[in-house]
Amino acid sequence: MRPIFAFAVAALAVSVGTSTVVSAQKKSSTDAAKASRAEANQSMNDSFNRCVSLAKSRGFSRSDLDDNRAAARNFVIRCMQGKQR
Repeated sequence: MRPIFAFAVAALAVSVGTSTVVSAQKKSSTDAAKASRAEANQSMNDSFNRCVSLAKSRGFSRSDLDDNRAAARNFVIRCMQGKQR
């Protein structure tokens, strides 16, 4: 009976230890994923702001951009895709 009890305690200890390690690794990868998404969002915001500035310099007014007019919107989208210079 004692060996069975000892085995059960050992199995429980290994199970708890493994789940702790897995959750620590998951948290680490989650933090890395969050950092990666934040960096991508910042890059996207920078790209959008550059394209809006380019649109203004090409003659689109602030109201064209704010009112989401098709020509201004399409210009900014093409710019973000790298098709406007």
